[in-house]
Amino acid sequence: MRIHSLLLSLLLLASCTSVPAPIAHATDTESLPGLAGPRLWKSKYIPATEAISRFLLSLPTQDVLASPALRQRYLQGKVLVQELPDQGDGRDYLVVDKNGSWYGFWIRSFHGARPELTGYLVQVRGLCADLKATTPTGTPLAAAAERQCSTTGPPWEFDSGMRAYRVIEGQPPEDVTASIAPDPAVSSKAMLEQYASVGASGVFADEHNLDQVPVFRWVVEFDPEQTSTSPDPPIFNGGHNAHAGFIVWNGERFERRTTVPRALWPCRAAGHPVECPPRSPNGDPFVTD
Repeated sequence: MRIHSLLLSLLLLASCTSVPAPIAHATDTESLPGLAGPRLWKSKYIPATEAISRFLLSLPTQDVLASPALRQRYLQGKVLVQELPDQGDGRDYLVVDKNGSWYGFWIRSFHGARPELTGYLVQVRGLCADLKATTPTGTPLAAAAERQCSTTGPPWEFDSGMRAYRVIEGQPPEDVTASIAPDPAVSSKAMLEQYASVGASGVFADEHNLDQVPVFRWVVEFDPEQTSTSPDPPIFNGGHNAHAGFIVWNGERFERRTTVPRALWPCRAAGHPVECPPRSPNGDPFVTD
């Protein structure tokens, strides 16, 4: 079975790697899967923009686990910054401190319909040794981090998973991670167990278009030798994948959509029947013409 990767360029992001398992936060809730190895193909190696740095350092430590001191270390010197195609009156960015699987953070920004509003996707990771060195002992955060470090393996031993925020200039970030969760009908515990029983993946983020449009997609990949014919969950690509919803930044907020027009989900390679399947049960009925 093909191993998935991250085309983050945030995508940019390459395409083929494993998907991290959900991670416990200080609140004892499970985080969303994150990206395994961002690669920016058209980036510049420059200092992070002021807005990106300010955002990363403003996040509550209980959300991302990494202390402000550790995040500041990630921002020191130069990082990889890719300015994205203009979708209107503003600039969007994909930023990662290091290409590939050794990154400490990545951020995708989305300018809002109002100048003062910005949306963000972010993920922060690091070594438990760094976490312990920068986190006060005896705190709920330290306990949550210790639990995570005791159940994950090297090299990246703590991981925030993918998180989402809305930021209005002059106000603290608003955590809207719940709004980017996959369709619960496809990502329930029962469904995840069913996928595992036939050798399928868990739900993961297909973000190969994030360098072009403000959209990513939650999907499941089935073993090529055990494709699915069931309409529940919704199947596409000839039974090779299950669809768990598109997540779209609409200028005001993130929203889950069952379908999107082709303009919001461009083909990876024009005319390629695998990368751009037709709109049909054996293709991709969730992308409209």
